[in-house]
Amino acid sequence: MKSLEDQLDISEEKEIEEKVKSTKALIQTFLQTLKAFRLYEADHPILSKFLERLRRDFDQYFDAFDSFSLQVGEHRLHYRGNVVYENQDVKESLAFLFFKDGVRELQFSKGLEFEEMIDFLNIVRKSDSLNRMEDDLVTLLWEKDFSHITFTTVDEFLEGGATFVPATEEDLIKGSEFKGSWEEGPQEKVEEGEAESSQVPVTEGLQQVINPAPGQSLVQACQLTPAESEVIHRDARQEEQADYIYVLIDNLIEILLHLGEDVDAYENMISYFDRVIQYLLEQKEVGKAVALLKSLNETMESIMMKDKQIFAIQRILEKTSSPRYIELLGKAMKEKGEGKVEPILQYFRFLTNQAVEPLCLLLGELESGRWRKVICDQVVELSRGEIQPLSKFLSDPNALLVCQILYILEKIGSPATVKYLGGLVGHQDLKVREETLHVLDKLGEKGKDLVKKFLMDSVSGIRAKAALLLARNAKGEAVKPLTEIILSEDFYKRDYSEKVSFFRALGETKSEEVIPILQKIAKKRTWFQGEKWNEMRQCATNTLKMFDA
Repeated sequence: MKSLEDQLDISEEKEIEEKVKSTKALIQTFLQTLKAFRLYEADHPILSKFLERLRRDFDQYFDAFDSFSLQVGEHRLHYRGNVVYENQDVKESLAFLFFKDGVRELQFSKGLEFEEMIDFLNIVRKSDSLNRMEDDLVTLLWEKDFSHITFTTVDEFLEGGATFVPATEEDLIKGSEFKGSWEEGPQEKVEEGEAESSQVPVTEGLQQVINPAPGQSLVQACQLTPAESEVIHRDARQEEQADYIYVLIDNLIEILLHLGEDVDAYENMISYFDRVIQYLLEQKEVGKAVALLKSLNETMESIMMKDKQIFAIQRILEKTSSPRYIELLGKAMKEKGEGKVEPILQYFRFLTNQAVEPLCLLLGELESGRWRKVICDQVVELSRGEIQPLSKFLSDPNALLVCQILYILEKIGSPATVKYLGGLVGHQDLKVREETLHVLDKLGEKGKDLVKKFLMDSVSGIRAKAALLLARNAKGEAVKPLTEIILSEDFYKRDYSEKVSFFRALGETKSEEVIPILQKIAKKRTWFQGEKWNEMRQCATNTLKMFDA
């Protein structure tokens, strides 16, 4: 049993682990917002969405923790010695942005005002174009005098003594080395907020990175090129894509409601929605695909529309049942995670009977018993009106899939099922034959002819079960096939349990014509068959008692 001290240590480790995880998530939101801040004007709607998400994430973080504290390395940001951010590109790295101006720790405390965060982001954005001879990031932070944002700097930047003035380009490169912390090499654990003092040079090749053209200043040399700006802009668009899709879909539905009679316009709209839904499923964003489908369905149900508009939406919704969509849905099913189950279940609500065959194909691929059960139940509902599409899968080489199709057919209970089961009487898989018998039992008298064939099965248990099912469903008609087998030359040699089942089946028929047969067997004595024939006599005697009861 763990001591109290060990339990406290474990609890503390879990708390730190949880805080590291939350810190990583928050830093990602912070970075995405900072990137958007560099790209968009203050009133841009995309930037507003990023800022709102950052506000929400900070509020959630401060609900659990008192402060958001980061230690700054040359290329990394740390929390209690754990790396929560890393980027070796000095042009892109947020860590290097703070590190090069001497910032070694940043701390955001509970009570942080959103205006403070906006001011902080504005300072960071402004630092991209600072004239280093006149100002730096630290100075701008000091001047703002934040209430809930504090930072720690190294002495070289605030109390550094004499100023080094490079005489040559070589001196400039040598003088551009910074003292780093938490970089590669031996490390020692420190308390939160304390910096380490390892000496690490700036990335090798700094001279090639900062290489201004003749007449070009260092500031101009460090500014992003149009190509670099486009890459950042594209990344930001991708990060915002989810919200952008929702806005775009709302707009397109609005356009759909105002289309005239142009057939090509409707076809283009259908094709676009098709590509969007397929893309979302490829990204395993089933919840977003469901939201889109719900929006279309609600629009169709709540607004008076033209026939062409209704037809267009119906065609979009029908696409959900296509083989390609079901294949992509199957890939999402294989992803683990509690949050992924409900969106898939919601997606099923949009499926039509066109999804039956692709769902059956998917059924043969899935390993999860839970998902197989869900799909079986869905196929049952989709196939109640027509079971013929299921029949082709009864000849599939995958015995497990055949059993699942039999389960579906049993749940549907269609009388037409019998005509598709003949080929399974001699199936090589025992489980398939057992499931077939089970389905035939549910079909009652309609399945009696196939049940008779199972009386000749190679497995004793199957024959015994078939005898009882035949008597239950065929009554008097079962007497002849049962007595023929019981009176056959070698029947008395079979296992006692099988003999009991066949004689019991005779009793289940309640037919008076079996009484003389049973009496003859009960009275017959033979020295040659010995114990095996005595079992026959005992079974016959017990069956006669069923008629006396």
